[in-house]
Amino acid sequence: MITLTIDGRTVKAVQGATVLDAALGAGIEVPRLCHHPELTPWGGCRLCLVEVEGKPAPAPSCGLAAAEGMVITTRSDRLQAYRREVFDLLLSDHPMRCAICEKAGNCDLQRYAYEFGLAESTHEMEFSRTLYQDDNAFFIRDHQYCISCTRCVRVCDEIVGANAIEVAQRGFGSYIATPFDAPLQETSCTFCGNCVQVCPTAALVPVERIGKGREWELKRTRTVCPYCGTGCGLEVATRNGQIVSVSGYPGASVNGEFLCTKGRFGLGFVHHPDRLRRPLVRRDLAYALGMVADPPAADVTHPPLGRTPVPAETHVEVDWEVALDLVADRLAAVVMTHGPDAVAGIGSAQCTNEENYVFQKLMRGSIGTNNVDLCARL
Repeated sequence: MITLTIDGRTVKAVQGATVLDAALGAGIEVPRLCHHPELTPWGGCRLCLVEVEGKPAPAPSCGLAAAEGMVITTRSDRLQAYRREVFDLLLSDHPMRCAICEKAGNCDLQRYAYEFGLAESTHEMEFSRTLYQDDNAFFIRDHQYCISCTRCVRVCDEIVGANAIEVAQRGFGSYIATPFDAPLQETSCTFCGNCVQVCPTAALVPVERIGKGREWELKRTRTVCPYCGTGCGLEVATRNGQIVSVSGYPGASVNGEFLCTKGRFGLGFVHHPDRLRRPLVRRDLAYALGMVADPPAADVTHPPLGRTPVPAETHVEVDWEVALDLVADRLAAVVMTHGPDAVAGIGSAQCTNEENYVFQKLMRGSIGTNNVDLCARL
């Protein structure tokens, strides 16, 4: 451990920590935009500048290694003036549409605009990036809101390993691009949405989030992903009982705040109109068993090209007792005729561990087969 002084307080930090890490660990807030605790320091936004005793110029604290005996100042008139000017320049290239912005209330740029008392830029407004890209079903890319913090680029490289995006061109005309500006579907992008997760503004917004309510109207609930067996933590945002968006959250024991495509964008089944809520039996089987009086129409059992029968034409809704009895009778008939190994079972990650345990006990203990698998197996 090393000891340094930050804003008059004695702070201890582990060897190799940065000054920003030490300050945040001691509960000392330092303004920052490009910094993310899971990514390598970049130092591009220059908001985290601090003064170091004995040094003539401020230094970005995110890339400054903490050393024994350092005396650091994070708040001074000079630093506030620097930060205010940096932020003023950012606002000159950023639409101030907070009243209709999807990230209003959860935007780092908006938060610091409030802190520095900047309702608008004192510089001439000129937007260097005007692209609006909705070339995929998962998230939109509105470059006008981008502040070139490169969080998205770094998470794609360092965490995901896809390297699907990079900074193109230089200076005022730089922007986040795919190779040769190709659509995302033609790149190595996995559509995990971790770039959306770390974006501090509305440059990256999930499609499912647009128009679904303001941040302060959303209820956030932490749960476990219902897909594979990894057990990633999710934070589900809902409004009026409907899922608005899904994200990771810092400190989740398995995944941190990063997710895969299924975890972030795959919960649409919860409120999907075609989701099954009652057991269904094929209409031809229901007719053969005497459950319905009329057989299915010919164009249902053998539909002509271009005609897709609706579920009500192909299946009959039954209650749970009928469905369970039917399944049990037909399974017993298969086992009696062909033996227990003619049956196989696949469990679901969307069931609890206890339910899947009972399921495998049914297959092994009652039916007598080891043909059991689980979709949660990686």
